Order: sequence, then C-alpha cells, then structure tokens
Amino acid sequence: MSEETGDSVAQIALAWLLTRPYVTSVIIGARSREQLEDNLAATDVRLTAEPAAALDASSELPQEYLGWMIARQGMNRRPTNAI
Repeated sequence: MSEETGDSVAQIALAWLLTRPYVTSVIIGARSREQLEDNLAATDVRLTAEPAAALDASSELPQEYLGWMIARQGMNRRPTNAI
C-alpha cells in the first residue's frame, strides 16, 4: 500500500488509526526530527474506502470463544419485535 500511494508505512498506519472511532489519540515515538516530520505528515494522508477496508480486515482479531458462542445461540431465535 505504501508503494502505491507514496506515503510511508508509518503515515498509513497513523492515518488509519486516526480514522478509527474508538481511537481518541495516537502516541508517536519519533526518535529523530525526520521521524517526527514523517509521523506528523500522517494527518495529511486520506485513506479511501478500499485501503481502509483492507487495513480493517488485516487487523481484525478472531472472535474469542464466549463471544462467538453467545452470538451463535441466538441465531435461530425469533426476533424480539415479532408478534
């Protein structure tokens, strides 16, 4: 993705994090002025829907045991608003 857009990997990662609704801030760990400038340039990166979806999919965690079991238990039940 970085090669396609010309943005650095760090810029893409930070830009993606900034689009997440549950992320309120991003902490960067720049060790040089160049890294700091590169990280700050992430605010200018605009991810379109396709790259953002690809990043979402690649970072999605598998659902843990209890979560998928609870979701599966209610699959065949009648909806609560049905009479």
